[in-house]
Amino acid sequence: MRRNRAATEITRTRVLQAALEAFAASGVRATTLENVARLAGVTRGAVYWHFENKVALVAAIIDQLRWPMDIGPDMVAYQAHPEPLQLLREQMRRQMTRCMEDPDQWRAAQLVLRHPAQGELPVGVVTRIGRTMGDTVARLSRVMTLACERRQLKEGLRPACVARCLHSVGIAVLAEHANQREKRRRRASLLCIDLFMAGARSDAPAIQS
Repeated sequence: MRRNRAATEITRTRVLQAALEAFAASGVRATTLENVARLAGVTRGAVYWHFENKVALVAAIIDQLRWPMDIGPDMVAYQAHPEPLQLLREQMRRQMTRCMEDPDQWRAAQLVLRHPAQGELPVGVVTRIGRTMGDTVARLSRVMTLACERRQLKEGLRPACVARCLHSVGIAVLAEHANQREKRRRRASLLCIDLFMAGARSDAPAIQS
């Protein structure tokens, strides 16, 4: 039974990876479950065993995506760190780079990043993505609030607004690469993240009007 369970999980993984490849090459709408089965080297029935329809398959892919700007709910490290903004910058850089260098994670992220322009994702999946992004901004806002309480956030900046802007900058950095399909190693240019974080600090030079 354990062997059967392992084989079933291997098949499911192959189907998910094949779907990611097919969606990246042809888009969600143009890809059928038959296309996915052929690419995965399994029967159509094997695909339907794991996923009742294409919506369920897309949802499973998005559920496995670790949204690169989401720092998670645990704030202990930020509360203990003397410079929470510095820790946030380092963590976001690591997560965004890791996302772009992991083929499966990057293809899943591409589906999210391309959606506003192509509108291919099912409504239920879009709702999940919206919830994830809302949670991400809320968690970033908690770090910004902590920095504000320590007077490390530039005076006059509202933590929630800074969090939303930082998330938007992160999306823009990733979106710059979203339409690239070449197999060569991608390297994100994170200068915009660095500049944004530097400008949000209380010790940043004031801009003369």
